[in-house]
Amino acid sequence: MKLYYKSPYLRIRSGSREFYLTALLKQSLIGLLMLIPCFAFAGESNPSGQYIWSGFYLGGFAGGTGETNTNTNTNTTEPLRLDNGNYWFRPFNNSYGYGDSSSFIGGGTLGYNWQIENSPLLLSLESEYGYLYEHGSGADTNQTLYSALVNNFLSNTGTHSTNIGGSYGYGLIGGRIGYAVDRLLFYVKAGALFTNIKTFYNSTKTEDNITPNPDLYTSSSNNAVRYGVGGGIEYALPLKQIDNISVKVEYLYLGTNNTQSTYGYCSCHFLWTTTDVIGGVHTVKLGVNYKFWGLSP
Repeated sequence: MKLYYKSPYLRIRSGSREFYLTALLKQSLIGLLMLIPCFAFAGESNPSGQYIWSGFYLGGFAGGTGETNTNTNTNTTEPLRLDNGNYWFRPFNNSYGYGDSSSFIGGGTLGYNWQIENSPLLLSLESEYGYLYEHGSGADTNQTLYSALVNNFLSNTGTHSTNIGGSYGYGLIGGRIGYAVDRLLFYVKAGALFTNIKTFYNSTKTEDNITPNPDLYTSSSNNAVRYGVGGGIEYALPLKQIDNISVKVEYLYLGTNNTQSTYGYCSCHFLWTTTDVIGGVHTVKLGVNYKFWGLSP
């Protein structure tokens, strides 16, 4: 393609074809061509040769979580009861614990990097949303063999369970502070965590197999606002054609630490209270980011 400037027209020749533009279009086109060098996509380097991190970015990630511990306690208003002239007592104040199984996590990230001019320091605003489903259960040690009658042992089955993130996963809105060494970025990250925490308790009361409530079932649900904190390393790939793709590895602690209680009545109309002390979630993930807009300093 060749350009020929001849007022009041701009003649463009491509092969055997020629196009003529008016003076106004000519000036607009020339002005646009002059502006192009002023703009650069976020993947380009500045005159010093250092990689430019500034710009919006969109990404995805996948990883996993570690096991979360839950400590629980069951209390009831029926410590003493008369059955055919015999008294029995259950020690319902014994605490016990269980672990939630590890979970796959995966989702997307949207953010903006601002690298301070002539400085390796970087500030970021970042949001992420991901899948999370940690679930675990444990037997109630208080619901073991006990004597309801003399030399007659009956067994109740009680089960506690916890669910973290199962309703809608989790979301995080926060920021990063980073230190860039050319294409390598070290950063710390913190933000507000949004997720759902549920606890359940179920007991089959074999000695009270009567209607209308032969069993006991309680539950609680909490749309929690907690915190997330961690850090990671990100590396911008030196690709010839696409210079704005980076990969990262990140550790993030989800502060789901919470105490939740449930309440319910058994078949004999005694009030039961269960209390769960839930721990935090450790996560590790790999991610890919794509910077799709930015300005050179």
